[in-house]
Amino acid sequence: MYTDWLVVRRLAIELERAVRGARIRDVGITADGRFALRVRARGAGGDAVVIDAFGDTPIVTLENGVELTPQPGWPRTIRDSIADMRVERIRSRRGDRLVAIDVATLSRFGVLNSYRIVAELVPRFGNLLLLRSDAIVAAAREFTSQQNPRRPIVVGGPYTPPPLPEPAMRSGSSLADALARFVLEPSPSAQQATVRELRARVPLLPELVASSLLAQVPAGEASDPVAAAEHLVQRAGDVLAAVEAEPDASGPIFAYSEGGRIVQAHVVPLAQFAAFDLERRESLLDTLADAVRSDRAARTARDGEARRHSLLARIERRRAKLRNDRASLEAALTEEQPERLREAGTLLYAHHEEVPQRASSFVVQGDPPVTIALDPELDAKSNAAAIFKRYRKALGRHAHAEQRLNDIAAQIAAAEQLAWELERSDPSELDELGDDAERLDRSTPSGHERTQQPRSALEVTLADDARILVGRSPKNNAELTFRIARPDDFWFHARGVPGAHVVLRIDSSRAPTTSELQSAAELAAYHSKARTAGIVPVDYTRRKYVRKQQNALPGLVWYTNAKTIDVTPRTVDSR
Repeated sequence: MYTDWLVVRRLAIELERAVRGARIRDVGITADGRFALRVRARGAGGDAVVIDAFGDTPIVTLENGVELTPQPGWPRTIRDSIADMRVERIRSRRGDRLVAIDVATLSRFGVLNSYRIVAELVPRFGNLLLLRSDAIVAAAREFTSQQNPRRPIVVGGPYTPPPLPEPAMRSGSSLADALARFVLEPSPSAQQATVRELRARVPLLPELVASSLLAQVPAGEASDPVAAAEHLVQRAGDVLAAVEAEPDASGPIFAYSEGGRIVQAHVVPLAQFAAFDLERRESLLDTLADAVRSDRAARTARDGEARRHSLLARIERRRAKLRNDRASLEAALTEEQPERLREAGTLLYAHHEEVPQRASSFVVQGDPPVTIALDPELDAKSNAAAIFKRYRKALGRHAHAEQRLNDIAAQIAAAEQLAWELERSDPSELDELGDDAERLDRSTPSGHERTQQPRSALEVTLADDARILVGRSPKNNAELTFRIARPDDFWFHARGVPGAHVVLRIDSSRAPTTSELQSAAELAAYHSKARTAGIVPVDYTRRKYVRKQQNALPGLVWYTNAKTIDVTPRTVDSR
């Protein structure tokens, strides 16, 4: 979304109407890095004036429930200077995207103490300053005279507002020529050139409004470019005059949206957005707050998907390494078999008298014959002893390899479970799953895990005394099984695939019915990686027969005394 001075003018008028006279309760930085003033004002529509001077669309909004964090540097200077003052006036600057908020208070001796907060809302060049008598007290961005000779911003120095656009010294035919070229070939470059010429004639005309006026030029008018150009200039002046003739900003806001997301809002209709859904609104502040919320939700979703894909790629790399380690261990077990070494040593002891001196090998006749490699520097008995020593070491290596293979199998299963959890999770759970992915890489627990509160389990009521609880994340699975479920509750899990923990609880002394067991099993199958399968085997047992896997990720368990039900994955409502 784009802004211009007409939008900022309306914003300042609505903002003053909302918070003028409000006391500033706090000043700080929001969780997403914006500057905010928490205010106390009746019926303001929000309790925080939030200034985003450095976003893609620098803007000021009025929002509710914003958490503020004190920050060192310029935010603290502003906080220390204006805390507990009242908002006296909010105004914009004609022709500029600048909002000035005047705040003041009277000392106990009746002396007026006042400051001005200036938000320069220009994309890529935004700034936020605190002034006192036009001297700069604090600035988010400072520029020395060497860095910006035309307009330095230095704490303690004077403040100079940004220069306003001025009429360009061009002939009237320049606009007519550009308009004629645009009519012949309405390309983006020709459109931009015509808009540029129109704004040179009418310097305060915003680009959005200029593009809208150009899109509304009738084909008949374009046949006479000179007359059309003059008419365009006249219409531009009329639009500006009409907007400025509304000092109370009572006109409608034209909000254009796509898929429920606001893509543009303005105080005049914009013909270039005719393909979007148009809604006329009363408040620009409310419109901007909605736009910020939808943009933040979209950004959160994008960031969440990027984070999800990153974690899935990390887990897949871990799985590939585990598979390679497993293949290497299996190859080593195949190449070195302890039983062959034991057989060779036994045969060599039995036939030691037949072994020639300094032989490098010895063949024991049989079906098939056995060839034994020898060290020529040793006699037959010493070679046999050396082979038995290798045999004992090989036994140890095999035992270690078998244990390592079991560990790798458990880690691969954990990685598969975590990958499935990532695929079904929402963005709020990604930090928790990121911790699990890091722990999977370390293969050992850490004392630095987040203490995030697990999500509550999904609950399905079957009867007055019967309900099913479904875990919705790894930590929630562990919470459900080991803290919420009672020892004699029934616990369900899809067999052999990643899935949620499901608990059937009967809040009376009766046993569960066959239908209730079936429903819990169907939910366990539905909330598993086998959801799309036709028939899924689901194991169930009493909760007391479920135990945690040692040093494993949350929710990974062993269980015994299980029975199995073959079910079709579905929710209770779909039965």
